[in-house]
Amino acid sequence: MPVILVIDDTQLARETVAKLLEYEGFQTVRAANGKEGYATLYNQTPDLVLLDLMMPEMDGITFLRMLRHSPRWENLPVIVLTGVNDDDRLIARAKALRIDDLVPKATFGFEDLLMRVKKAISDRTIKVN
Repeated sequence: MPVILVIDDTQLARETVAKLLEYEGFQTVRAANGKEGYATLYNQTPDLVLLDLMMPEMDGITFLRMLRHSPRWENLPVIVLTGVNDDDRLIARAKALRIDDLVPKATFGFEDLLMRVKKAISDRTIKVN
């Protein structure tokens, strides 16, 4: 059963996405910011990270930078699920750090997100084998 780390500072968003993923058969681990999320990686290696960009303590870009500089997690799939959709520089920075997908919170539907999650996990499995 794939494990997904959901990192979002908005508790309602974090819990809602996690519960919906659990309903679909995924295991989830939750973190309220990048710092918490990065610490979580030492206890549980997820199959995918769903990441918000704008968070206190450690934002999504800093989390991604640390993730991509670690040999252990440099290829971990990351889908950015963010409320930021009008900051082209921020989005470009996230894409430069090799995110697998970007989903705007304002327009996403759960079925679409679920399809993207399954694809990213499947792509990872193909690359590893």
